Amino acid sequence: MSFDMQQSQPDALLPQVIRLWCDPIPRTGYENMAADELLSRRPEAWLRIYGWAKPAVSFGYFDSTPVAASIFPGEGIEYIRRWTGGGIVDHRKGYTYTVTLPAIEGNIYPPADKLYKWIHGALAVALQASGVECELLIEDAPDGGRACWASPVASDIVDSAGNKLAGAGQRRYRGAVLHQGLIQECEPSDGWPQLLAAALAAQVVEVQGDEPWPGFADEVAELCRTKYCTEAWNDESHGRRKPTVS
Repeated sequence: MSFDMQQSQPDALLPQVIRLWCDPIPRTGYENMAADELLSRRPEAWLRIYGWAKPAVSFGYFDSTPVAASIFPGEGIEYIRRWTGGGIVDHRKGYTYTVTLPAIEGNIYPPADKLYKWIHGALAVALQASGVECELLIEDAPDGGRACWASPVASDIVDSAGNKLAGAGQRRYRGAVLHQGLIQECEPSDGWPQLLAAALAAQVVEVQGDEPWPGFADEVAELCRTKYCTEAWNDESHGRRKPTVS
């Protein structure tokens, strides 16, 4: 089934220009989280495609390492709390991407479900053009548990048998939008990032190199030091309260 991008376009506030950065450096889990957050602070829209330096499993903001490890156990896995929501995701296979929309004064983006459908509609177009037969799920599938791929939700991308091919989590912060997504169980042809970028915005600016701007690596390291690698971020109560000891 083809997807009509004109019908899916939720609002004129969406970007006309997007910067595409195929990050050439596989980064650790929290380096990837920091990189995505830094992009979300920028005044431009971004599409980042990236890999992982180590085997990784990520989980939504309010989930926990023990639960993630019970679902996806293994030696040497990094268990990573994301800033976004969503379920528990195994990153040992598939393709990871991030879309960020900048905070612009006076702009209020459409609701999360419409943004989710818009981004996944663009991704469906890119995947279809890359030889992947897929469609958007119309409504939530039966709850399969905490593992993200066991419980497809409305506007996730599925194959003809209903198997999930792409899902994501979102966060809004001070007017900006961070959308972290994953493609699994399919092999799109080379060039799918460019197709996705072109489906998201009328103009695509490709950014080359190890850093999207000078000093980026230092900013990533600092954000890891002050946020993502801190005890507070990795505390299983996540700062809401300290567990009581009887």
